[in-house]
Amino acid sequence: MTAAALDPRVVAAIGDWHRAGHGARRGIIERLARELGVSIATAYRKIGPLVLAKPRKRRADAGGGALSQPEAELIWALVRETTRQTGTGALPVMEAVRILRANGCIQAARVDEDTGEWLPLSESAIRRGLRLHGYTLDLMTAPAATTRLSSPHPNWCWQIDASVSRQFYLADAGAQAMDKAVYYRGKPGNFSKIAERRIWRYIVTDHACGAFELFYVQGAESAANVIATLMFTMTPRADGTMHGVPRILMHDPGPGMKAAPVANFCTALGIRQMPHASGESNVTGQVENAHYLVERYFEGVLRLREPVTSIAEINAQARVWSRAFQATRQHSRTGMTRRDGWLRITPEQLVLAPPVEVLAQLANSTPKPCTVRDCMIRFEGGVYSVRELPGGIVNGQKVMVARNALDPDSVRVVGKDEHGQETHFITPKLAYKDFGFLASAAEIGTEFKGAPESPADARNKAIEQLAMDARTQADAAAARKAKRLAFGGAIDPMKHLRDAQVAPALPRAATPSTVTAPSVVAGYIEPPQVRAEIPLLNHVEAAMSLKPLVERAGSAWMPDMYLRTATRWPEGVPHDAIESWATELATPRGLYLVEGGAA
Repeated sequence: MTAAALDPRVVAAIGDWHRAGHGARRGIIERLARELGVSIATAYRKIGPLVLAKPRKRRADAGGGALSQPEAELIWALVRETTRQTGTGALPVMEAVRILRANGCIQAARVDEDTGEWLPLSESAIRRGLRLHGYTLDLMTAPAATTRLSSPHPNWCWQIDASVSRQFYLADAGAQAMDKAVYYRGKPGNFSKIAERRIWRYIVTDHACGAFELFYVQGAESAANVIATLMFTMTPRADGTMHGVPRILMHDPGPGMKAAPVANFCTALGIRQMPHASGESNVTGQVENAHYLVERYFEGVLRLREPVTSIAEINAQARVWSRAFQATRQHSRTGMTRRDGWLRITPEQLVLAPPVEVLAQLANSTPKPCTVRDCMIRFEGGVYSVRELPGGIVNGQKVMVARNALDPDSVRVVGKDEHGQETHFITPKLAYKDFGFLASAAEIGTEFKGAPESPADARNKAIEQLAMDARTQADAAAARKAKRLAFGGAIDPMKHLRDAQVAPALPRAATPSTVTAPSVVAGYIEPPQVRAEIPLLNHVEAAMSLKPLVERAGSAWMPDMYLRTATRWPEGVPHDAIESWATELATPRGLYLVEGGAA
């Protein structure tokens, strides 16, 4: 559009614009707006394309940056080092730049080509340099690429995971929703009050078809709850859902999954455990997604019905929902429902699990040695009696003890039966009464309880009667007291030595000795008397012997008596001088013993 086609008032304003100095152009625009009856912004748009200066030429180095790659890398390293694991709390970029500049680690500056001056880069230039080198939050926090996994058929690999319910806990009035105003991160004490009542959700998924089983427990993640969930999933049910024994079990490295009872349970069934590395929960992403489905489609609608009052009730509701959901909802990867996908399993691929009674006996910890004392053992803080075990237990004997995760009130002593097969002998935990006494202990003065005879005691008594050739234990005790010979003296302990056929030894060739004896002159020389040298008592030993003798003589032991003794015998006191010196110490100073009494 040319100036001739414009309104004369606009043309006049354009001429005044070019002639006006700095600061006067605002008045020209305001006048034009009044003349045209428009806003100031509209007046600017009418003359702007004709009066505004042409844009400056783009710099040759536009789009580049003066921040070097090593400097950008160091800045981002410091920012990331101060960032929380949640992604918050990062050090501001310019604060990181100031710290690194002060420590002489970076310069982050440029040279002015006109003046040659060394100028620090501005914040916008630094951020532009970071983006240029790829150090931005979006790029640096992008999730790493994952490896795709596959399973050839159902029951090849199961994934199991536990998650505490974020919506409900089981109160006295039934399952209650967790109000965000009461239960949140800032009030951890409120969570501790309901720790034992919180509902935990275990989910087992089949990696091939996406089928899953849902099982609720109460308490916390433990080996017993893991095994109970696996037993429930493995057991066939009338609704035709997944069951059997998988080949591989993938799970997180939590303590409940890594416990010895779970490992022994899986080993006994031939299941290979595959825990993923810590922080790599994407490996078991399928079961994590199943948690999301349960929270959204099942737990979310539980608020619309009467609260459940027990774990059994919520598990019953979960089975109804799970059966319908898996039979009617199409899986996005397989293109079929989860139930139909699992039903494609072949007889060779489906390994039925043993009965529940057998599965329960496999959830044992690794046996540990325990020492028997008073026919009892101590194991993990409890005391258990082993007196009734077959075969007899001897005090001081070591036995191997294990605990079944599904039976926390007893332990199992591992032994062998008559056929050499491993056998577990279950023994219950002993109860205690006040002051730490066993509940079975006899009360003094009111009752008497003899210790029951163990098989080992009975064998020992039979051996004693055999050795003493007696019919009763009393006769054996009497024979032992009379010092009667064992076995009636019928056994000669040396007979086998006398009857031994020892071949005679032939004389050995030898070299005669050249030693000659001195000549002996007849006569008798009386041997000198040899007196045994008894070592002297040191001053401390002498004082210990003198003190009772002095006190027996009616005097008190005084400190100066020790000094008198040390002065009298500086090298030590002879044994035969103790009594006479004690008498002298007990005599008061100034009195002297003479014949007939003291003078």
